[in-house]
Amino acid sequence: MADGQDLALVVALPARHLASAAEICGTQGSVILPAGGPGDLDAAPAGVRVLVIVSDDPDRAPGAGWEARFAERVDADPSSWPEGVPPTWAAERAAAPSVPPPASDREEDDEDDDDGPGPQSFLRVTDLVPLPPERWIHANELVPKQSREGRTFLPRTPRLIRVVE
Repeated sequence: MADGQDLALVVALPARHLASAAEICGTQGSVILPAGGPGDLDAAPAGVRVLVIVSDDPDRAPGAGWEARFAERVDADPSSWPEGVPPTWAAERAAAPSVPPPASDREEDDEDDDDGPGPQSFLRVTDLVPLPPERWIHANELVPKQSREGRTFLPRTPRLIRVVE
């Protein structure tokens, strides 16, 4: 693991925010993604692969269908969002700032976040692209079923994992 090439930062976002984020990334070279809480952002090295799970597609087996490169953690004032977040995400927060995000349709999610997601965190990524279906990485390949006690893997905060492909 000396060079970190087998590491990946795993995050989950709804498809509508990914499409919006990809558009920004394509025109500006990077985009700022909401990350829930800080999770493993501080442990992630710059340049590490980011695998993104689409969190709102109940017809698809859970797994990473998008990828990007981690540039940095972005600090933000709790009273405002940083410039460069997906407009769809910002618009939803502006329309209903006190309403929690909708519950996942999945039965369970990653409960490794003992204290909940915490304050909203953000990460800047580059090279955000959808993966062709033959390159999707399914949840069992990201985190073995035994390691998650049979639960669905849908992280509420960024998780740094070792990827074997």
